[in-house]
Amino acid sequence: MIHRMLTTAAALGTLGTALIVAGPAGAATASDPSDTPTTTCTYRLQVGLATKLCTTVSGGTVQFTGHIGLAGPPSPGSPFPQQQQLSVVLTADAGADAALGTLQRTVTFQSQPVEVGAVGGAVACGSTAHASFSVSSFGRYTTPITTDVPVTC
Repeated sequence: MIHRMLTTAAALGTLGTALIVAGPAGAATASDPSDTPTTTCTYRLQVGLATKLCTTVSGGTVQFTGHIGLAGPPSPGSPFPQQQQLSVVLTADAGADAALGTLQRTVTFQSQPVEVGAVGGAVACGSTAHASFSVSSFGRYTTPITTDVPVTC
């Protein structure tokens, strides 16, 4: 009796494995790994603030976002950071004739992190997308963050 139960359990286990492997009829196949969004960020201090340029690639689509935050916590007992107007520029392209967008605007920053926005779009497989993110305030200019991202589909 115990031998028959073990044999039945083994058979059901094998059948269950076969069903899991085979899946239901008409089930979609596993997605291409290049379609899984991958995000990387490049960091730099600009005008005394921590800035980053993040790139999200999914298949043949690329999106760039700019972020602004404090470079570190305020010193104990120091006054709250003053509000400041920042001029930001985020540009992206995929070659000389393939602009992905430009975002240029003024943002108000005090202490809370700010996502500046996003530019991007479809990029031909095998090409390289390039982006630049700069932050400046009155009288203070910096070297922008730049990144180059190969797009493999």
